[in-house]
Amino acid sequence: MKKALTALAALATGAAAFLAWFLNFYADVFLMIYGTIEMRRYQLILIAAVFVAIPAALLVLIRRKFPSLRKLSKALLCGGLCFIMAASIFGPVYLRTTLVRGVRGVDYFYRLYGNQSEWEVRRKALTDTTLDIFQLDLEKAKAAPTGKTAYAPRIYDEEAGIVIERFYVETIPGYYLCANIYASADPAVSESPMPLVMLAHGHFNRSFENRDRFFEDSQYLGAAFAQRGFIVAAWDMIGLGDDRNDANTSILPHADKNNTVLQTWNSMRLLSYLLSGRFTEETRYQIDERYVAVTGASGGGTQTIYMSMFDDRVTASIPVVMVSAYFNGDCKCENGINALRAGKFKTNITERIACFAPKPLLVISDGDDWTRRNPVTEYPYLRHVYAFYGAETRAENFHDLRGKHDYSLLKRQKALDFLLRQWNLPANGVFDAPYTEDRYTLKSADELRTFGALSGLERPGDYVKSIDTLTDYSHE
Repeated sequence: MKKALTALAALATGAAAFLAWFLNFYADVFLMIYGTIEMRRYQLILIAAVFVAIPAALLVLIRRKFPSLRKLSKALLCGGLCFIMAASIFGPVYLRTTLVRGVRGVDYFYRLYGNQSEWEVRRKALTDTTLDIFQLDLEKAKAAPTGKTAYAPRIYDEEAGIVIERFYVETIPGYYLCANIYASADPAVSESPMPLVMLAHGHFNRSFENRDRFFEDSQYLGAAFAQRGFIVAAWDMIGLGDDRNDANTSILPHADKNNTVLQTWNSMRLLSYLLSGRFTEETRYQIDERYVAVTGASGGGTQTIYMSMFDDRVTASIPVVMVSAYFNGDCKCENGINALRAGKFKTNITERIACFAPKPLLVISDGDDWTRRNPVTEYPYLRHVYAFYGAETRAENFHDLRGKHDYSLLKRQKALDFLLRQWNLPANGVFDAPYTEDRYTLKSADELRTFGALSGLERPGDYVKSIDTLTDYSHE
């Protein structure tokens, strides 16, 4: 019996060691595929189980060999195992994220380039390598779309003093990108060239009725900025918003690796349309091309970073609760094609947004997610890069220490204030109108949809139903 127990303990130890190796291997594969270092809950449980199994198996061996240790306090034993389990969960996460991939990663960038010319070489490598991995033709992506467009009747919100448009633009043959425009209802404001804010949405854990481009934070931002003389465009990420049918199921998958590229393509195509004479002809709006900002929270922050990195028409960037030295998003639509690694070439999204230098950049972070270290890690590095151009004052950070993972009123206020200062917009009583609360009644998703009974627009019959079709076109 004693030999059987000893053999069993040895076998358990060996199995635990093998599982520890396998989990480490799997974590590395996970990083290579998804480009993220946040570990899943089941991974943490398995790691804890492995590290508890090893000492438990050794304990069986020791107790069999040394009977006197059988009087070992059970409380001490349980406490020791609990400590080991806690350390095995939080230790790997801390080392892989905060320390190894976070602080050490940024320290590496400090050593890699020390002046503007060295940084320019690195920036070109960053952009070229990412475009090559994405297989994205930048000039083609920025071309103005020539496909179909259609507008539903405008929504007039007299109480808020704004107009909301519902429309689509064909960005790829058979794919109709849907969006909303928020603009002032005052002709004296809206008939003059207006600053543009491109508002990308993220992935918040809410019901589909209240997420996508219809999310309440997005509506509030669109209305508030429209009331102050901006024109705001909020558009769909693939598989969400109007990419969902009447049964509330996706026509196209959202969590697809190809969407990393396709959504960036759509964003740039939409901007090209909004800056075109065709947009002005089809509406009464004009964009002042000197003032083009892109912003978004969470996954919208990821899209903000890509647009800021690739599209030189963007003149101000405000990524919200996304910039991190160790995290790259947790949806395949953000990081399905891993551009953090290419051979010996390694980067992170903090270095990506640094490519926007020296144009105005506001990084908004909070104390509740992976952006919690921005004031001490990511933001000082960004100012370091901006210093190469003598433009440190153009890079700002607002850290909402007690804030959550959202685009709250306080964050929206800071974004507005940033654009007014950095763009030096006139104090005309419109742009600088006090923003103390949201004077806007939220609309339902059905009201804001481009396709549906309330809009009067029907989904075109040739609407594509395959991601592969879109990918083939964008990669040609």
